[in-house]
Amino acid sequence: MTTVEDGAQSHKLRALLGGSTGEPSGQDGPGGGAASERQRRRPGPRRRGAAFLALAALAGVAAAIEGGLALVVLGVLALAIAAVAAGWLLGDDSRKALQSEVDERNDDLRRALSELEIAQAETVRRLSMAVEFRDEDTGAHIERIGRFSMLLAEAAGMSPEFCRRIGHAAPLHDVGKVAIPDAILLKPGSLTPEERTIVQTHAEEGHRLLRGSSSSILDMGATIALSHHERWDGDGYPRGLAAEDIPIEGRIVAIADVFDALTSHRVYRKAFSVEKAVEMMLDQADRHFDPTLLYKFMEVLDSSGTDARTRERSDPSSLLAGALEIYTDAMRLGDAELAEEAIAQAIEDGIAPETLKDEVLAPAMHRIEELREGGEIDLDTEYRAVSITRRVMATMNRYMLARG
Repeated sequence: MTTVEDGAQSHKLRALLGGSTGEPSGQDGPGGGAASERQRRRPGPRRRGAAFLALAALAGVAAAIEGGLALVVLGVLALAIAAVAAGWLLGDDSRKALQSEVDERNDDLRRALSELEIAQAETVRRLSMAVEFRDEDTGAHIERIGRFSMLLAEAAGMSPEFCRRIGHAAPLHDVGKVAIPDAILLKPGSLTPEERTIVQTHAEEGHRLLRGSSSSILDMGATIALSHHERWDGDGYPRGLAAEDIPIEGRIVAIADVFDALTSHRVYRKAFSVEKAVEMMLDQADRHFDPTLLYKFMEVLDSSGTDARTRERSDPSSLLAGALEIYTDAMRLGDAELAEEAIAQAIEDGIAPETLKDEVLAPAMHRIEELREGGEIDLDTEYRAVSITRRVMATMNRYMLARG
């Protein structure tokens, strides 16, 4: 099998793939000539209205020739009815034309937003990595914080949209560290009280950098940056919030951040074992951490294997089955971010891009076609799925070329 566009898809799906090339409206593209021909053959509103007016005029002429009052009245009524009918037809066609144009513009907007969402998430990730490069753990820390936060949000019953968003926003928790001097941030030893006060300003600085954005990811990142050092007992910083006055995204990231910090090596100490870190954190339930969320996090750790900081490797068939399920759901929901995450995770888990094309992308698109033919999704959803898949495939092709 080659690609989704020229794979084992239906004739209609191949036509849809070929037709979404962004050609300007009105130009001859795939299907454009046929559409123009149908438009020329369709009776226009003026022609249909003229027929009614002609009928009314004939009725009026007949009435005038006969000269009878009753016939005149009937002729006038016919004229009025024809005029109303013509106006209704003209208005109905205008409304249909306007609705068609609005639907077309909405499709264009959805495709643009899909690409914008992907670019936005990637920009946030790059920004997070730039901050962490000044610290000890580079990109590994932010990946773990995002993953732990998303898993904890899922365990806490948050909405899928919230879970995906916090997975992207959590890595921005320490973005305010860009304002902290290297001499303090990278000091290989304990900080003085004055230095600690300076470090603590990173919460307000991070909030100041991210607040006021139209991006939902950056907006959540601003809240996380400000609140992830607050404590359940009110003894945290920068604002001394307590209990449920602390935003839940801040409470979630606080747990993920502390766990990863305890189990990571630092210049001034070695990493604690997972078991020791869990013991230390449980001792801080009702003081540092939201106890309900902390116990949920213990459940997450229990389901993550002996080393919660690394993903358990599954056999390739299980990985492919999981990737196919997630990718198909992403296509059905029109969620470009979730689709790219599923493919990126599968590649990270060792699945070759060529295999993903044949075993995930193509079957997922076939399933989407079946759902549309069964009436479970509409053509617009199928078109969006095709658009997302084409973008994913382009990214995979670039990856394979770079790999050599």
